[in-house]
Amino acid sequence: MAKKWIIVIVVLSIVVLLGGVGAAYLWEYHEEPQFCVTCHIMDPYLETWQSTEYGAGTHAEYDVECLDCHVPTLEQQVNELVVYVSGDYEIPLPELKYPKEDCYACHEHETYEQIVEMTAELEETVGANPHASHYGEMECRLCHKMHKESEDYCAQCHTWGFEVP
Repeated sequence: MAKKWIIVIVVLSIVVLLGGVGAAYLWEYHEEPQFCVTCHIMDPYLETWQSTEYGAGTHAEYDVECLDCHVPTLEQQVNELVVYVSGDYEIPLPELKYPKEDCYACHEHETYEQIVEMTAELEETVGANPHASHYGEMECRLCHKMHKESEDYCAQCHTWGFEVP
């Protein structure tokens, strides 16, 4: 009887060990952009992340990966899985609208005023500073796009011709 318990304990220990190793691997894999594209609807987003033509590609060059900006809660992840499995989604996916403070977390400024100061030389070279907007503090995403071409928001009314990275 004791020998049987030893076998059970050894087998259970191996199962727990393998399960732990598997869970650790899955967690590491979950952090990689390649995990995101296990859902085929994410393919275009990985492609823009790998491309130097878009803001996401510039982030990739600096080893900024999906989960560095996209930090879903467990509830959001479960919802994404349900939506994906059920097929109840639209392509393209709705644009996520991150506040400028999320951008500040990694970029070399902490306030909007600092951005205005950093781009002040555009006043002389182009004729205007896009960050010194008469609308006040604007969201970065109005011009700087990640998964599509960035746009000159000011060009809706003005003809300064900013080149938006």
